Amino acid sequence: MLCRALPWGLTLLKLYKKEGDRLRYWEAWVHEGVLTTHWGFVGEVGEQKDAPLPPEEDPDFAIADVAGPFIEEGYDEVEPDSLSTLIVQYPIEGKGTGHDVEKRVAVEELLTDALGWTGNGEVEGGELREGHLRVYCLVMDEKAGVYTVLEALDSEDLADDVSVLVAKGDEEPRVAWPQTP
Repeated sequence: MLCRALPWGLTLLKLYKKEGDRLRYWEAWVHEGVLTTHWGFVGEVGEQKDAPLPPEEDPDFAIADVAGPFIEEGYDEVEPDSLSTLIVQYPIEGKGTGHDVEKRVAVEELLTDALGWTGNGEVEGGELREGHLRVYCLVMDEKAGVYTVLEALDSEDLADDVSVLVAKGDEEPRVAWPQTP
């Protein structure tokens, strides 16, 4: 079991379990003295529970303690090969402008929340290249990921001119949105 230490002082563990044709997630993190657990089905906003963490308790041990019963039920960490890459792409002029950088950051922040709260993945970063702005996401479920991304972008009026590409492993990315007839 590997708890990841994230740059902003957050210790995080994510676990998954196949249940029929659906995938469940369970995750826990400690931030500012609070142990948060969050669970549900991938692609759906789940339930959350917060509990104070005693100041002397090690966050990794606290997470391991609450994760124990879920691991016994068959929850496990994700195999990196099982993740798909979603590429959220916008056309830009040339190599982009300051406005394009701001847009990339806004999209990254929006999708970090949307994918995180639906247990489906995370944003890996973004870039501006000649002719396009890209944000890269790793997801557990491609179909749910595309839906979550499009819904989040639409909610913030960021869906105009967007295309979403999907790739698994070393595959060439294929267009998932807009759908062609």
